[in-house]
Amino acid sequence: MKIERMMAIVIFAVVVFLMAGTAVLAHHSRAGIYEPNSKMITMKGTITEWRWRNPHVFLVWNVKDSSGKAVEWIGELSSITSMQSEGMTRTSFKGGEEITVSVAPARSGAPQGQLLRVVMADGKVPIDRTKGPIPD
Repeated sequence: MKIERMMAIVIFAVVVFLMAGTAVLAHHSRAGIYEPNSKMITMKGTITEWRWRNPHVFLVWNVKDSSGKAVEWIGELSSITSMQSEGMTRTSFKGGEEITVSVAPARSGAPQGQLLRVVMADGKVPIDRTKGPIPD
């Protein structure tokens, strides 16, 4: 009986450890992104995709470079739960919408970053994280 109880405790501990380890590994730092207060770039573009998924939501848009070629940008946001608390839904953005976007860009120069502000063509501002801390 003691061996069975000990095995049950060990199995329970292993399961809890594995679950906690997965949660810790799922979260990551913003080390590859400039701090919003130190660098922010703003651009006009067209939404191509609104990726409503965990662990983070992403907005994807195209911007024309100096030669007129479309460059795909990806902006990272918070989790679905955090976005819902800010009033966002899976239908908040649609492909083809014109936007002005501000991001804290990737340090590598890749066309991606932490999404800070989105202004729609009609002037509405569904996302504005330029004033205050950026939620995880």
